[in-house]
Amino acid sequence: MEKNIENQNLSKIAVENSVYSFVSIFISKIGGLIFTIIIARILLPELFGIYSLALSVITIVITFTDLGVGSASIMYVSDALGKNSKGKARTYFRYLLKIKFLLIIISILIVLAIAKYLSYNIFNKPLVFFPLVFACLYILMESLRSYLANLFTATKNLKPTPFLEVIYQVSKIFLSLFAVLLLSTQFKVAGVFVAFGLSGFLFLVASLIILIKRDKKLFFGKMEKIEKPRVWQYIKFMGLASLSLVFFSSVDTLMLGAFVEASYLGYYRAALSLILTIASLLSISGILLPIFTQIHKDRLKRGFQKTFRYILMFSIPIFFGLIFIAKDLIIAIYGTEYLAAITPLYVLSLLIVVVPLVSLYSTLFAARENSRDLSGFIFISLILNIILNYFLIKIFLRISPEYAIIGSSLAVLISQCFLLISLSIRAKIRFRISLKSSSFFKFLISSLGMSLFLMLFNYLLNLNLFLGILEIILGGGIYFGILFLIKGIRGEDLKLIKNLRPKNPQ
Repeated sequence: MEKNIENQNLSKIAVENSVYSFVSIFISKIGGLIFTIIIARILLPELFGIYSLALSVITIVITFTDLGVGSASIMYVSDALGKNSKGKARTYFRYLLKIKFLLIIISILIVLAIAKYLSYNIFNKPLVFFPLVFACLYILMESLRSYLANLFTATKNLKPTPFLEVIYQVSKIFLSLFAVLLLSTQFKVAGVFVAFGLSGFLFLVASLIILIKRDKKLFFGKMEKIEKPRVWQYIKFMGLASLSLVFFSSVDTLMLGAFVEASYLGYYRAALSLILTIASLLSISGILLPIFTQIHKDRLKRGFQKTFRYILMFSIPIFFGLIFIAKDLIIAIYGTEYLAAITPLYVLSLLIVVVPLVSLYSTLFAARENSRDLSGFIFISLILNIILNYFLIKIFLRISPEYAIIGSSLAVLISQCFLLISLSIRAKIRFRISLKSSSFFKFLISSLGMSLFLMLFNYLLNLNLFLGILEIILGGGIYFGILFLIKGIRGEDLKLIKNLRPKNPQ
């Protein structure tokens, strides 16, 4: 199966490698959403807010254990394998693993040192203390789990990933439920993070068995000479980019945690979690990194433009559709206790379009080893996000806590849009990538036609679960029907659908 990637069509490669990847991402995000729904309903807004606050801190710490090491392993291992140099691939993997272990140890020590101060002095929420302490197990396992998972992407051996993801998601849900139902209020959230750690351990063991059985040479053998300065140059800027990006995604929660009660934090995180789950299902940046690493010039432009178009094809109608079903969706998923999450959901809904495109551009910059520009733009956007969050939360808090979470939602949306615009302008200058607007307008027209149907459907009928599902199906059918009539679906799209089944994965 080891054909040279330069001699293959990018679409075929992307499709064949994306089937398993999409299934595993789908399992991950749906599993994560099911978990969030269950935990949010059991913990109720206050404890769910405590969980969200602790998770935001731990997410930043886990990113510090990476600092670009994960994307570096995908890039350099896949590059070495593309040149049929398995020894160098092994050396890059093991060298970066040493760096990873060092970062994990430092991160855990920092968490243990500042957990009490953060809980009692910064957030003024003592219930956050034990989750931060017990989450150290989760930090260890999640960091190693995510690093090892990169090997599946780098080697384009994505077939086992759906199975592994099922193990992780199912064990996470059941172990977390066991912890929440068994432990007292003070330790419920801490027990959830212990469950995360145990689930990560199961994933780690299963991954090692599969990878070693498939190819021992990636783990065992002599070390070869590699370009360490090149690696550190990449890590330096990607580390800043990844750390800035995770602060970007967590600073809103951290700042809200210092200004509002935990229940309002719970409302905000319920809305944001739903939006980011949908957005992440539309992002395929992870499988594109090794592909973008190994192709150049016109093929790179075509591959990027095609991916950009497909993201818009699905994200634009989902954005419009969500506006019409937001209230019913919140009630169906989280319950009436979370009705205050509806307004921030409206504000954040545009992220369904923005986030996958930001991810796509970030992948492009990382693959072309242009991490300096990427880290710079993300850092500027982070500063903008912090400033906007501070002032908008303070201003809107004068009205009510409900408005404060709207202010934070606006801050996140504006800063993400700024990042997308900045990356797109820089990509046009540096990589000569220009995007056609004709497809965008066709997607927009089809979405507006779908919206008229949804408006009429909601006006005539009182929605229940069955009618809600029917509305989504009919709305999707009308969207693609209009798109087909105005020739927004091309021949290459139909051909791509026919080729969705991988050819001889062996």
